[in-house]
Amino acid sequence: MKLASALVAALLVATSPLALSQAHAQPASAAAPAKTQARVVLPDTVQPERYDIRVTPNAGALTFDGQVKITVQVKKTTDRIVLNAADLELKRVSLQGRTETPRIVLDDKVQTAAFVFSKPLTPGRYVLSIDYSGKIYEQASGLFSLDYEGQNGAKQRALFTQFENSDARRFVPSWDEPGVKAVYGLTIEAPADQMAVSNMPVASTSKLANGKQLVRFQDSPKMSSYLLFMALGDFERIHKQVGNTDVGVVVRKGDAAKAEYALDASVKLLGYFNDYFGTPYPLPKLDMIAGPGQSQFFGAMENWGAIFYFDYYLLLDPKLSTESDKQNVFIVVAHEMAHQWFGDLVTMAWWDDLWLNEGFASWMENKATDHFHPEWKVWLQTQAAQQSAMRLDARAGTHPIITEIPDVFAASNAFDEITYSKGQGVIRMLEDYVGEDAFRTGVRNYMQRHAYKNTVTEDFWAEINKVSPRPMLQVARDFTLQAGVPLIRVEEAPRGIRLTQSRFGADEASKAPQTWRAPVAVRSLDGGVSWKGVVSAANPETVPVPNGAPVVVNAGQTGYYRTAYSAPLWAKLAPQFARLEPMDQLGLLYDSRALGEAGYVPMSDFLELTRYGTPQADPVVLQTLASQINAMASYYGQDARGEPFRAFARARLAPIFATVGWEKTAGEADNVAVLRGSLIRTLGSLGDPTVIAEARSRFAAYVANPESLTGSMRTAVLGVVATNADAATWEQLHTLARNTKDVTDRQRLLRLLGSARDPKLADRALALSLSGELEATDVPSLVSAVAGVYPDKAFDFAVANRAKFEPLLESSSRTTWFTGLASGSRDRAMLAKLAAFGRTAPASTQGEVQKAEAAIQTRLSVIEQRLPEVDRWLAAHPN
Repeated sequence: MKLASALVAALLVATSPLALSQAHAQPASAAAPAKTQARVVLPDTVQPERYDIRVTPNAGALTFDGQVKITVQVKKTTDRIVLNAADLELKRVSLQGRTETPRIVLDDKVQTAAFVFSKPLTPGRYVLSIDYSGKIYEQASGLFSLDYEGQNGAKQRALFTQFENSDARRFVPSWDEPGVKAVYGLTIEAPADQMAVSNMPVASTSKLANGKQLVRFQDSPKMSSYLLFMALGDFERIHKQVGNTDVGVVVRKGDAAKAEYALDASVKLLGYFNDYFGTPYPLPKLDMIAGPGQSQFFGAMENWGAIFYFDYYLLLDPKLSTESDKQNVFIVVAHEMAHQWFGDLVTMAWWDDLWLNEGFASWMENKATDHFHPEWKVWLQTQAAQQSAMRLDARAGTHPIITEIPDVFAASNAFDEITYSKGQGVIRMLEDYVGEDAFRTGVRNYMQRHAYKNTVTEDFWAEINKVSPRPMLQVARDFTLQAGVPLIRVEEAPRGIRLTQSRFGADEASKAPQTWRAPVAVRSLDGGVSWKGVVSAANPETVPVPNGAPVVVNAGQTGYYRTAYSAPLWAKLAPQFARLEPMDQLGLLYDSRALGEAGYVPMSDFLELTRYGTPQADPVVLQTLASQINAMASYYGQDARGEPFRAFARARLAPIFATVGWEKTAGEADNVAVLRGSLIRTLGSLGDPTVIAEARSRFAAYVANPESLTGSMRTAVLGVVATNADAATWEQLHTLARNTKDVTDRQRLLRLLGSARDPKLADRALALSLSGELEATDVPSLVSAVAGVYPDKAFDFAVANRAKFEPLLESSSRTTWFTGLASGSRDRAMLAKLAAFGRTAPASTQGEVQKAEAAIQTRLSVIEQRLPEVDRWLAAHPN
């Protein structure tokens, strides 16, 4: 699992390539997308069968020594063996049965090492032996270190690995491609007082001289290189037995109590997944390993049998954690455990089909969480992530779900909202279309047929199609082989409604005609009609609606498309907002705002709809209402021109907040507590004087007595205070960050320092990032926090100090981080700055530059073309 930095940032602070860009009129006629360029992969003349690896880390020097014996099969006569290696010093190389030392040819550009022999190798089995050394990094690539304060107050260092998508080559010379599976045997020479962890249980431990031990692990199953894992540190482990599987959580000593919730969640989830997939988890143990620190690129990683998490996705502290934290831990654990099947047992053949891992794990995280916690309304909550994908998908720079990845360097660009959130949305739509039981049968058949193998998307469709009661291949291919968002228009027809399909676009580049076969559900509010069918540009549909009752299109919101009602139909439906199911209320909120901002309907549709959000609505709906209003307020920035809208927003949200109040009530649902925190932070950002004053009062009491604020209230109060901080308050928060013993708390407090609206405090936060005070992994996060308020300031600072920041960033995500800082800009001058930056960025990352440019262009279009309409409406509708 890899998360976009913006999502990671949100979870820390809050509680809650070359694309195939050409549209095809009939995309379903092709079984797979046509390749437009050669794929850069290793030759297939030699294939590995197993690796026997021995590593000796020197944590203090940030280096390691390694030896590997690779059993290979030479498939065709060749004079060379070519594999991947990056930042490794290859010292000795030999081949069993050959006396000569091969010539080593390194290609740093494509990260390969070729071992060239004077006499060709004939087909057969060989053992290739390599002695080498490598680096231990200070950011999450390859073998990396994370520093923290131990129980005795002394500095401690733990080691972990992160190999997705292509960093196993920094740990061992290897065939570092997902489609090349092998068995791994790992041995670690480690300090005797530290715990070593890998994918499999320990097979043997023997004492060495100088306080060392030799830890050998059982052989792994046949798997891809990016799933190999090791960790080493002052750890402890709690565990429970689930059938034949030993389930455990590995934490730094002293943190075991914080891991109990995650362990209990994993125990429940393992039984659920064993049943759902129809294929029992195949390894003898399943560990979850917590690491201090953070990444700008990911939050957790599904290494088979040894899932790595940064602390904030796994550990809970009753004094510091919120209800959203609890939900997020369960959801992320569900996501990573689903990967043990979707991704680990069955792996995509190449990064083109990354969604077979991430889209399916994202869908399954919601399905499993909803099974155990229906009260969390997770399908309602996940609509926010799907909307983020739709916004990206409706602008220049998007890409199809199945997207062409020419080389591993471009693969990082595919870890985005399209792959994760559009992917899960399309799967949910297809499950609804095919039927839940039939879809599950197809999933089970897919797992059984392709276990320990690699697949492409068509392999999955084949299994679903065999059991589907209706044709689904055309629908599935339409939504996965082409980019963009369908638009279903709903207009009056004699005795009913007419449904037509076109394309929704937030910019001109995204409005080129395109067709999808879209599953559509219609429901009338009087219960007189319930209709399901497929609508495409070539096949519109007319649905009878008795008595002209108001109708909801995309009822249940399982369809991945926007819905635009004609003015008369909207006039009937909007006033009935309170009668709609919560999911359909979300659909109206999201669609009316998106359609208004893109110019399809008046902005007044959304503005007027907000008055129907009464305090009696579902908490998730009310939280969404607040977030959508706040998102619109962000277009104004801090300009005085935006005060009328901020006043409007406060007036809409105040009655809702008055209902939930500041204090938690007995028996209150978790989602109400989440809503309360969201409303406090939103009203604080909108300048509500009463909320700001109360937050400051509670903060003063907290400084005097830290026990006075805990959990979600602490998070909300600190958020409001930080946003509206003066220099003295900022320094108080800084002191809290320096003094806290909790790693996640420190990270959150540091991000709060970057959220201040005072520009002088933003400058202080930027200076702090490079002061040497912060842990290496905390530096990018603080700058990203400043970018949330001052994107231009943060981008300029980062570019000016590029040589200092790049070593603190994972190499595959550097461009994404820089462009992410800029993407929130409201200044047209940023486009020229981005273009200049893009000329210095690797060719494989130009898509990230284009995404940021499109986000800015779209924002400027709304500011220049839509906000005047909002201003006129506000003038005509005073509060």
